[in-house]
Amino acid sequence: MDEIAQLGEMLRQHALSEEHKKRQFDEQTAAWAASIVQLYANIEQWLQPVRSEGLLEVQREPYIAANAVFAPTVSPFATEKLAITVTGKTIELVPEVMGAKGSITISVVGLPSDRYGSISLICLPPSTEWSWRKDRGINQPDLFPFTADFFALQLQSLIPKVREPSEPN
Repeated sequence: MDEIAQLGEMLRQHALSEEHKKRQFDEQTAAWAASIVQLYANIEQWLQPVRSEGLLEVQREPYIAANAVFAPTVSPFATEKLAITVTGKTIELVPEVMGAKGSITISVVGLPSDRYGSISLICLPPSTEWSWRKDRGINQPDLFPFTADFFALQLQSLIPKVREPSEPN
């Protein structure tokens, strides 16, 4: 085989490989977006009883997840962020760019974490289950299944404690 024919074969193989990678990336990106939509729908359903009474607010707003590789102007990660307002405090669920093997991370902003910690929700495909992740420095992160009851407990931490007046002696 002459070198031109070899070059042609190499370029065809490269094009096929790039096409496969792009198709796989597009499929993972679509699954990433669908997973976030489903998570937000679950949260809205969980909170509906207190939301319908006007005790908290839930709002979605368009959001483009970006990072150093994907600037907002070219990012394929179009989704939404979710804001929950409880007792005047807003908690935002902000998606991050899809990670390795399609992993999904959503930063949870506005809930108290231990000093210098962070809270996020993670989903590692092919699983569709979300976990609550609390990072505190060099320690292993704490992981908990993200359920309606667990989330309600986290939101309860935002409600100021009512102190009963003490009885005079």
